[in-house]
Amino acid sequence: MQHISKTTLARIFNIAVALVCLLAFFIGQAHAAWYEATGQAVVVNGNKSAAKRAATQEALKQAMLFAGASVQSVAKLTNGLLENEEMTIRSTGEVEHLELVDEIFNGDVVTVRVRADIFPKGKICSAQHDEKHFATTHFRIRNRAQLTQGNIPHFDKAFTQRFADAMQNQSENLKISYIAPHTAKFDSRYTDQNIRTLAAQGNTQFVIIGVINDVSMGKEKGTSLFSPWRNSVPRRVFSMSLQVYDGINGGLLFNSTYQGEEEWTFDRFEDVDEFSSTFWLSRYGQAIDGVISEAIEDIKESTACQPITGRVINVVDNRVSVSLGRDNGISEKDEMYLYQAKEVIDNRGRKYLQYSLYPGTFIVESAFSNSSVVISDAGITANIQNNDFVVKK
Repeated sequence: MQHISKTTLARIFNIAVALVCLLAFFIGQAHAAWYEATGQAVVVNGNKSAAKRAATQEALKQAMLFAGASVQSVAKLTNGLLENEEMTIRSTGEVEHLELVDEIFNGDVVTVRVRADIFPKGKICSAQHDEKHFATTHFRIRNRAQLTQGNIPHFDKAFTQRFADAMQNQSENLKISYIAPHTAKFDSRYTDQNIRTLAAQGNTQFVIIGVINDVSMGKEKGTSLFSPWRNSVPRRVFSMSLQVYDGINGGLLFNSTYQGEEEWTFDRFEDVDEFSSTFWLSRYGQAIDGVISEAIEDIKESTACQPITGRVINVVDNRVSVSLGRDNGISEKDEMYLYQAKEVIDNRGRKYLQYSLYPGTFIVESAFSNSSVVISDAGITANIQNNDFVVKK
């Protein structure tokens, strides 16, 4: 290991990639088990606490994934475990006890071993491995004046692309396939309509809307009387809100806020390239990557059981072309339902979506990269129109 550079190590481990060994020790209660997991992370720029946090979070996440439990609360559990090396949780329903077994620093690598008492809920659905495609816009910066610190005026574009790349690398079946070249601030009265429009533009089933609430710089702390040799380093906040919508009906699936803070290691008057690896490998960039990773896990969980849904794009005789294909995990002989959705307004002016299912099941005759041709097992295609909907059975 001593012959490998720090940069190479960072690439190998991807800052927080664990070499995970899992051991399950089953105890008396039904479906309960003790899980031990070992995670490793590289110490970047001497930041041992960040490396320990990354290794702990990765180990805990892998233990929970292995046990079939939810990973949505990993970041919160990690924070609690680092504050108290042993803790009992009463509220999650899946993790009752956590213990930090040991930590070992060896050169630029930290190894952390955790033990967790996990009671998985066992949430399984047929759609959890289906391809999920998302449309989004550039994440809106709530206060653009904050971007003058470091001169990062294109941070919204850089962050959105970083988010999209991380989703594709971190997940096997999630992908941001369309980024509209603008930011979005929807009037609440027309949110569902705007969501459906954005989904149609990107030919996706889901829509992500993000707002970066705060990237402000904290005040520099003065040097201590007891450590005058230390240079003061300002800290910078990162906070964002995230919403995930069903692009078919405009309904909200998930809503959460994320926050982090880390040292801003660049000079106060330095112009920073927000697209560069120098920025993203800095302590602040790595903190943002941690927030992104947590958000992607939440998105994965919130959309796991949503069935693949697409649109009718053409009808010729008894063959119907739809906007789902091999990229969405569709294969020949797969079965689908077709339905029509229309907006209904009641006597109080409230809008509702009404669904009408077409009779029979539709079989995939041929599948292409982003489309398929289906035929009805009942031979009935009358009244099917473009922009009707199709869902995998």
